[in-house]
Amino acid sequence: MSGETPVGQPEWPPARGMGRFGTARTLLAGGGACAPPDGPCVHDVRGKRVLVQGSDDAAAGTPTVGSGRLQAVIFDVDGTLADTERDGHRPAFNEAFDRHGIDLDWDVEHYGSLLRITGGHRRVAADLKDRGWDPDEADRVALEIHKTKTALFVERVNAGAFDPRPGLTEFVDGLVEAGIRIAVATTGRRDWAVPLVRHLIGDVVEVMITGDEVTRLKPDPEAYLLALQGLGLDASSAVALEDSAVGTAAAAGAGLATIVVTNGYTVGQDFSAAAMVLPGYDEGSADGTVQGDLGPLTAQRAIDLHAAWWRYH
Repeated sequence: MSGETPVGQPEWPPARGMGRFGTARTLLAGGGACAPPDGPCVHDVRGKRVLVQGSDDAAAGTPTVGSGRLQAVIFDVDGTLADTERDGHRPAFNEAFDRHGIDLDWDVEHYGSLLRITGGHRRVAADLKDRGWDPDEADRVALEIHKTKTALFVERVNAGAFDPRPGLTEFVDGLVEAGIRIAVATTGRRDWAVPLVRHLIGDVVEVMITGDEVTRLKPDPEAYLLALQGLGLDASSAVALEDSAVGTAAAAGAGLATIVVTNGYTVGQDFSAAAMVLPGYDEGSADGTVQGDLGPLTAQRAIDLHAAWWRYH
């Protein structure tokens, strides 16, 4: 695991929350990512200034806003809430290829290699181009395939085809009980992300940012910045839950302490920017580098992790 606990900081745990499905109505209007340790930077979000607190203030001895309590947990969706990539999106893509007469079938390994590309449309287009397709034609066909794939995936979601990852339900229940707010930041499409999240964790999400609300996909931090804006919080008051290096980079770019719960596709990725890396919600550290209790991810562990992260940074 690459997100080790800093020396002398044995506490690294989880959080709690509640709310209803909603969305920030604003879009990021410019300004790139700036991640700690570059220091605090400001993103312009349609007339509102969103502070991302870096670590330079802490190094200079100036108290940071990170010394406050944890108020929200922001979840990614695919791979984080359920193992939807391998057994959800991948077969839906393959069925869409077949319906459009495209002689293409993504096996588990090849699809895993394509996950470095965010966005289903971009993923299909990139693979077609790699196979010699004209770029314009690849983009056009990819758009049609992605529309079909999305409809097929929504059918699977509405049929209840996906189960929450083991331990997720207990973790979310703990967040709700503790009064910690819950948000979602995904670059997946709203038409499948909303019913999927409702099915997996219920109607407890206060702010939900999807690919329909962003102009830049992860690893750009836009989705997380919008989620923070929707919550009315700065990064020091929240924790991100991710499963991939791309998502972790997005969360880190927004200044968030990040807990990573890996899956089969992401277990070997670089999570050096994460505060904690776990193999599952119901399991402890994959390699024992996290000190203290190595049991399931709980709300209290998130609270303690958040406090320790900001004391260190």
